[in-house]
Amino acid sequence: MPYAQVLTVASKANATGGTFADALTANTGDSLSVANFDSGGAKVLEAWVNDDTSAAEFSFVWTRPEASHDQSRGIRSSVAGVQGPGAGKTQAFNVLPGAATVKLFKSDTLTINVSSTAADNLMAAWVTEYDDLPGSSATFTNPDQASALRKSTVGIRVSATGSATRGAYGTSRAFNADDDRLHANTWYAILGCSVQVIVNTVALIGPDWGGQRIGLPAGYLQAASTTYFLDQSIKWGKSLIPCFNSNNKGSVLVSVADTANAPSPQIDFLLYELTGMPGV
Repeated sequence: MPYAQVLTVASKANATGGTFADALTANTGDSLSVANFDSGGAKVLEAWVNDDTSAAEFSFVWTRPEASHDQSRGIRSSVAGVQGPGAGKTQAFNVLPGAATVKLFKSDTLTINVSSTAADNLMAAWVTEYDDLPGSSATFTNPDQASALRKSTVGIRVSATGSATRGAYGTSRAFNADDDRLHANTWYAILGCSVQVIVNTVALIGPDWGGQRIGLPAGYLQAASTTYFLDQSIKWGKSLIPCFNSNNKGSVLVSVADTANAPSPQIDFLLYELTGMPGV
């Protein structure tokens, strides 16, 4: 049963504005459709949204009523106009901050509509957990195993840059492009990251996660996401800390997505160096 996590980002630049007048579309490489998983189930574990300027309300509707109740407005979630240091500065407002989840069904499709102000820029991001996703072979660990296998702790800088198209992914940057200090043929666990400039989403994709995109929020509310994956693993009581082998470091690609114009967050990832490959 190949376990998987999948990060999805949907966005809309230069909104029309009005009551649920704008529909978000999936970013390049992502999909609003639920994958055709096998046994087990699938659910949204975490979700976060952003309007870069004004108050907004997001509507999440899946076609299955067991997921989002109805085809009218489904799950509604508001974003306040002034958050943290000022309007638009939060960049990642948690839709599911606690233990709530959304149950998903194979081949279902999500529609996201937003009530906002004209010319605003909109984003939504969420992490879907699959108990059994064919073709995905992902390596995750839990806090106890990561602690038992830890050899050292290291912070690695990745200078990823956002896109000039607001909400889209920026150019991917290899994990070792700016700070190549990982030991050869060694397993590392990514605990989380910190940023110098807040952004909605930090994303990673690589062979050790079955080629699936994973990620986390790094907005004002999560500016210290240094142990985000570790904390998620504790929260859910599962193996949610992503791991990779350093021989794949050039194929681990980092990108960011945000409603600002080409932000440069300067990401520092916190990792445990491990003495061996962790089990899922």
